[in-house]
Amino acid sequence: MVTLNPAKALHVDDRVGSIRAGKDADLVLWSDHPLSIYAKSLKTIVDGIVYYDANRDLILRMRIASERNRLIQKMLSEKKLGMPVQPPRPSLRKLMDCGDHPDGDGLLRANMKDGGLE
Repeated sequence: MVTLNPAKALHVDDRVGSIRAGKDADLVLWSDHPLSIYAKSLKTIVDGIVYYDANRDLILRMRIASERNRLIQKMLSEKKLGMPVQPPRPSLRKLMDCGDHPDGDGLLRANMKDGGLE
């Protein structure tokens, strides 16, 4: 009702509107009814490219947790061996925001005398 019928009404159902070989489709596979608050995206495919896969995401999260644990254990073991330690230091990276723009609010103003934008 959501995809095929509108595609038929627009006379493009030969290219879109259903899942068939040779048709263009962007797909999301859901765990439940898509309008349910409990629904989760299991896989997202756009132009034939898998942008999200819940199973792959779980594997990557496990790898990250394993690497984080390995690094923490390495730091703790070096501390036990008497290696020098230092407290965490804040990053010196400057974050820009709208107030850093010359106009103060970050909005571009029309330059009326030149006909362009400042």
